Order: sequence, then structure tokens, then C-alpha cells
Amino acid sequence: MSAQLRQYWGCCKKMPKPIYDIGQICELDKWETFINGQPFDIFKRLREEAPIYWHEESLDFEPGFWALTKHEDIVRVSKDPMTFSSAVGGHLMSMGDPEVVDPSAVAAIIGNMIGMDPPDHQVYRKMVAPSFTPKAIRSLEIDMRAKVRELLENVEGKGEFNFVTEIAEQLPLWVLCEMMGIPESERPKIRDLVNNLTDASIQQDPNNSFQIWVNYMELFKMGRDMIEERRKNPTDDLMSVVANTKIEGSELPPELLDGFFLLMVIAGNETTRNTLTGGLMALTENPEEREKLLNEPSLISNATDEMLRWVTSVIYFRRTATKDTKIRGQNIKAGDKVVMWYGSANRDEDVFTDGHLFRVERENAKKHLAFGAGEHLCLGNRLGHMQIRVLFEELLSRYPNIHYVAEPTRIPSNFLAGISELKVNL
Repeated sequence: MSAQLRQYWGCCKKMPKPIYDIGQICELDKWETFINGQPFDIFKRLREEAPIYWHEESLDFEPGFWALTKHEDIVRVSKDPMTFSSAVGGHLMSMGDPEVVDPSAVAAIIGNMIGMDPPDHQVYRKMVAPSFTPKAIRSLEIDMRAKVRELLENVEGKGEFNFVTEIAEQLPLWVLCEMMGIPESERPKIRDLVNNLTDASIQQDPNNSFQIWVNYMELFKMGRDMIEERRKNPTDDLMSVVANTKIEGSELPPELLDGFFLLMVIAGNETTRNTLTGGLMALTENPEEREKLLNEPSLISNATDEMLRWVTSVIYFRRTATKDTKIRGQNIKAGDKVVMWYGSANRDEDVFTDGHLFRVERENAKKHLAFGAGEHLCLGNRLGHMQIRVLFEELLSRYPNIHYVAEPTRIPSNFLAGISELKVNL
């Protein structure tokens, strides 16, 4: 295993000296802690009692880390990539047991833009940025709205149905595949592979290691086949841009291409899908807020930001300190891991008054960190926002009383706040 991969698991076992010492009150590195959703009660206690909290390792192959729960601190770390690196040590808390994890999958995850620092990050981000400009995103709205109307027509008269499979996962998958030029015949396979690769209960079970490897290989092969085809027959889609881009005269290496494809099919799907589902739950649980939207449709853009804040689909990212530094007076040593908990930041009382409440008129909803901040602000943030806005514009216009009728089935994960089933009635 390369030195770069070893950084995921190697760490100093010496216990640091936390200035906020409240003992070990949680296990944020385990998906079981998130089985019923994000532990907002734990996050609240940490914000109040230990805003920078030392979290000990709970598995031999996972390092301990500093948990950041305050909005201000997470923004600061996000905007200082020279001190808090994504590339050194990786952006995830763990890649699983190094005895069973697939090195090619780890290399692809490390090799995508989320796992890069400047200047590499800007080079590769610039490669695909033209596809995500405001003008480029606006050009998609007419076709996107038509697709939304088609999805809503398909559920008319169904009575009770799963909102996730019928609508929430369909829209972002369609948008992504249209942008990337993925044929319709391959889209169900993409959906199934992504679902398996984001389920932590599957990922962390050593008995599934071979099947996980097969899933990654299937996904990478799909991407590589498309790259090969676009190099032979270029088109105007996003995959052609990536396939035919050269950096310093050379084609992009296979692990970076794998990483790009993996990033697009997961990041391009999950935030939007989960926010659509969580947004509908919020409207069901807060009927007075739904009424405000129905009576004043112009609130929908702000309500979209409030849904993004409320749901916070991506739960965390990790950074590694490149030098000795301090946060809130706490000494952080070079090599220490720092984990940013976005769901906590998005309910930080110092930024969001009554942050535990869902309010479509919230004046500063746009301050949410659902798309991150700094160098790694999600490139597709405008696209995701537009999908959510358009879906709820059409949904509430056509089915103003849609509501969920049973508790959701959550995807076991401490990285993505996902839902696999939400039964609704029109």
C-alpha cells in the first residue's frame, strides 16, 4: 500500500490534551449513531460544552480526530487549505479496514477533486467549471422542468407510493446522466451501484468486501468505456470534456478519471435526492410553513436554501493539519485530523436563530454550509439548488397536499443523510 493510502489509517496514538474535556460522550465515527438521523442533540451539547472536541478512535484502523461543530470554525478551516489539507490523509474519516478495503477504490476517492489541495484542485476544477456556470445551469431549466412534470404525471392516481424511487432519485439521476451523456440503458445500473456504495452497513461489513470491489469495478469500467468512446467520437457532453482534456500535454491518469466519475455519480445525485426527500418531510411536519409557500410562491428560492440547511445531506468532511496551529485556543498538532460536522454548523444558534426550527422565511438561510465553503464549495451548488427549487415549484402547484404517511427508511451512514423509502400520499 502506498504512503499516501497509509495516511488514511496511520495516526499518533498519544492522547492530546483537550481544553474542553467532557469525556467521550459519542461515537460519531460509527454509522449506528446516525441510524435515526443526525444526532442533533449531541451536536448541540458539543457546541455548548466542547466546540472543539477530541474524539478518540473506536476502531484500530481509524484515527482519533478533533470534532468541529461551530459554523465559524468550519468556515475558517474550509478557507485555509494550506493549514488544513484535503489531500494529506484524505477527506473521509475512514476508508474501512485496510485488510479488506480495495486499494483501487481508495485511489479513486483520493484522486478526485474533493481530495485535492491548491494548486492541483484549481487546475482540475477549471477543467469542468464551464459546465456549471450560471448561464450553463440556466440553459438546463426548460428541459429540467419538463422532466419534473413528466415525473409528477407518472404518479398521478397512484395513491400511496415511495417518493424516493418515483421522484427524488429520478430527477438528479436524469439531470446528471443528461449532462454526462450516460445512455438510458445504463442509468438503472448507475442508481443501484450508487445505492450500494453509499450504504455504510454494506461498506463496513468485511463479509461484503468482494461484492464492494465488484461494485467499484463495474462503476469504473462504465466510466472508462465512456471515456474511450468520447476520445474516439467526441460530443458536447461533460464526459467528452474530461476525456479530451490534457494537463501539461498528457491525458488524465486512470485513477483520476475513475475518481471524477465516482464523484459525479455520487455527489451529483445524493445532495439533491436527499434534500428533496428531507424537504418534503419538513413541509409535512410544518404545515404552517407549507401554507406560506402556497400563499407566497416567491418564497420558494429562500425555502430551497432552508431545506438545504435543514437536511444537510453531506454530514461531514475531514481535513489534516499540515502544521501546528490553534482553534479556539486548542493546540492542534501537525498531522492531527479535524472533522467538520456540517449538520451541527447549520443549526448553530450563533448564526441561525432558532436553528432547530424549519422556517421558509429565514432571512439568512443562504449562510448554510450544505455545499461546504472555501476552495471546495460544491461546484454543482447552483445546479442542485435549481433542481430543488423547480421540483417544489411544480410539486406544490400540482399536489399542494402531498405528505408522507410513514416513518422514513434511512440509509445507514454517518457521511450521507440519506433516505431510501418515504411513503407519501398525494
